[in-house]
Amino acid sequence: MPGHIKTFILIFAALLTLLSNSTVWAQPVHMPRYAGSPYDLINAVNALRAAYGLPPYSVNSILMVTAQNQADFMAVTGNVTHSGPGGISFTDRLLAAGYPLAGDLSAGGFRAENITSGNESMPASAAINGWMGDAPHQNTMLSPNLTEIGAGVAVLNGRVYYVIDCALPTTSNVPQASTQIAGSASAVPAVEAEVIYPVILSTPNSEGDVIHEVQSGQTLWQIAISYEVKIDDIKRLNNLFDDSIYPGNKLLIKKEVASTVLPSTESVTPALTATPIPSATSIPTLIQTVTQMPLSSVSSTPKNNNRVMISVTAIIALALLGGVFFTWLGSSRDDNPG
Repeated sequence: MPGHIKTFILIFAALLTLLSNSTVWAQPVHMPRYAGSPYDLINAVNALRAAYGLPPYSVNSILMVTAQNQADFMAVTGNVTHSGPGGISFTDRLLAAGYPLAGDLSAGGFRAENITSGNESMPASAAINGWMGDAPHQNTMLSPNLTEIGAGVAVLNGRVYYVIDCALPTTSNVPQASTQIAGSASAVPAVEAEVIYPVILSTPNSEGDVIHEVQSGQTLWQIAISYEVKIDDIKRLNNLFDDSIYPGNKLLIKKEVASTVLPSTESVTPALTATPIPSATSIPTLIQTVTQMPLSSVSSTPKNNNRVMISVTAIIALALLGGVFFTWLGSSRDDNPG
């Protein structure tokens, strides 16, 4: 058989072998499908209202904040609750955020809140369908008296938390005067704004521990949200019996965090004289060696799998090119004798 035909047969066989094994090396990566956004909730609610002949809710920025804060609070505590930090009621939360809530504030005002939780892959539509299961939750979404909405979504530890806050503002759009809220046992000025103090994340120390120094105005639940851990975990690590923390307190957030060792980016270029190019007759042996590589020698991480595939492809390509070159060189000499 002529040398160039044999070479092309070997090239074709090598490519088929490489393609058949690539599905083994390129392991699929599981990417969790996180739940919908706050606006997915709002759009679903307004679509439902349209189906019932009701006007859509208007999005209110203050309600967006109160709903998101409650979703975050539920995530870090692991509890599905209408009570906020320190047991603050829903009405109190709206007033503290500066929302101009209409109605008799001593009776709670004109407002309604829906909350739920599920697996992180739970879509917004599933939350809406669940809320349609009873009259109180339906009324939050289909009330003819409420006009504004805000929504919040939080995902933590494989679970998603959904919140919608719906309310009716005053006609003047100005908060009512301070009042005593029924059942809250506290007077909250309606114009008092809810302040979120920023939390600057600490990096692991030499022992791998993450320690946060509490700053003025920071709360335990805000710190937990920022570090994406649960309040109970922080309390357990620091032997706290309640949520009371004070400026200057040093809280252990995470213990012995494993540091990530990045692979070296330095590339080693072998000397050309130390890397002989294989001839066409050695290609079958090379292909057999590569295709019989045990899977146990391949890391299960996607990045390492990609490196293995790139290395193998480079070796085979180099071998094929070398074989073609020397075959062509030999045939040229045979066709043109000196």
